[in-house]
Amino acid sequence: MLKAVILIGGPSKGTRFRPLSLDVPKPLFPVAGLPVVQHHIDACYRLGQQRSSIPEDGSESNVSKYCVAEVLLLGYYGDDELADFLLTATQSYPSLRIRYLREPDALGTAGGLYHFRETILAPLGNTDGSEGEQVQAFFVMNGDVCADFPLDEMLDMHFCNNSLQSQHQQKQPVLITVMATETTRQQSVHYGCMVVDKETNIIQHYVEKPSTFVSNTVNCGVYLCSPRLFDTIAEIHLEMSNSNGNGTQQHTISSNKNNINLQQQQKPTEERVAAAMVMWMEQDVLRRLAGESGSGCSSGGDGGSRIKKDAVCSGVALAATTRNWWSQLKTAGAAIYANRHYLALRQQRQRLLQREPIDLPLPSPVKCRLATADPKGGYSTIGNVYVHPSAQVHPTALLGPNVSVGEGACIDQGVRIKESIVLQDAVIGQHSLVMHSIIGRRAKVGAWCRVEGSAACSDPNPNVAYAKMTPQLPLFNALDGRLNPSITILGCGVNVESEVVLLNSIVLPYKTLTRSYKNEIIL
Repeated sequence: MLKAVILIGGPSKGTRFRPLSLDVPKPLFPVAGLPVVQHHIDACYRLGQQRSSIPEDGSESNVSKYCVAEVLLLGYYGDDELADFLLTATQSYPSLRIRYLREPDALGTAGGLYHFRETILAPLGNTDGSEGEQVQAFFVMNGDVCADFPLDEMLDMHFCNNSLQSQHQQKQPVLITVMATETTRQQSVHYGCMVVDKETNIIQHYVEKPSTFVSNTVNCGVYLCSPRLFDTIAEIHLEMSNSNGNGTQQHTISSNKNNINLQQQQKPTEERVAAAMVMWMEQDVLRRLAGESGSGCSSGGDGGSRIKKDAVCSGVALAATTRNWWSQLKTAGAAIYANRHYLALRQQRQRLLQREPIDLPLPSPVKCRLATADPKGGYSTIGNVYVHPSAQVHPTALLGPNVSVGEGACIDQGVRIKESIVLQDAVIGQHSLVMHSIIGRRAKVGAWCRVEGSAACSDPNPNVAYAKMTPQLPLFNALDGRLNPSITILGCGVNVESEVVLLNSIVLPYKTLTRSYKNEIIL
């Protein structure tokens, strides 16, 4: 039996995603008609519908037909913020058990897993009351990544290598398989970099956001873990607890981990123990596992690690390198890029299902209108377009390419929309133009308006192989202090009067605009 854990963070996360995350949690922001985190759930759902176990002898080569039986959302949002989504997701995916595990505090990507280790490894009970199958592996997926998740390929690599190791009686089993991708030399320093043995796929060296070039192979934030990985995490936790308990000087966690800092000073015992619970999959776990086929754990440089560099590893980490599309969802501009690719993936899957309806997994249960033209002879579309069934679109409107229209939205006559996301209950007045923009929930754009952003400067260069989105593009130009060209964003409840032009601007919620703006942030 397989499980999946999706790390969604909490309210202190997603600050770069504002103003879109001010009224809705970042994991629930809709991209291509689905909340971001639901794309992860959908990928797990498509692994298969019948619960089964992976053969211990590894004789079954096509393990992609085995499904994830339970999806656990792990974070520290309030329960009420996710209640409606959990209800909808459970109804949409009846074969999956979907639950939310709330952390008592921000514990880091590995600390939260360790805190709920018993829940993650607990077998699911059968309908007759008997104990279900044991968990043989579980996925861990960062909630702020968007991708064509190659979960079946990761399963193939993980279980095939474990089977070979068992046959040859090798000492180091595969504890974790990491989804990896290639990027450019210049962009690699923005990610976790891995040096991978090309023959064995074993991760020999890992550094999180290095200051100099290490490798073109980077961590995608998606993992397939064996239950024995918790033994390694327990050892790390014990070392940290002993170190803090002995009053040794504590290290400061990397500042890019959203204000979770351990100051170099003495603290009460309870606080030191709590600090030891903050563990990261990247700095603490992967760095420990990386190194010469598990023979050593030193990976060079500190990289924020707080563990002993001479510790003996109990297993190895593999890298499953993919050429599938992958991107991080750190900023609002990244949502437009993700929307474009998720719409393309959905269209591709629909075409494949029409050609081979028997051999492929069941389609997503989410219903949408995604076509080149409205089947009832209404509005026209270009390229991939998602329109929620409850949205109202005037027959003279033209949508696309790469447009998503949310629940209850109203698109009036003569409207032209491209490369944009229109959220729930938004209204676009007649003869208005919306390009490279995100229109917030309940926002209203008057007639004859022009709401336009720049094609995101952070988009990957199509002429450079393996190029990714440029992360952490500064909001302001360092030379003249002006707002860098970006998409235009209207926050929740914004009202734009008729005949107003907005170019490359960000509008915070509940503002009324009576004149035109360019390259500004309207507070």
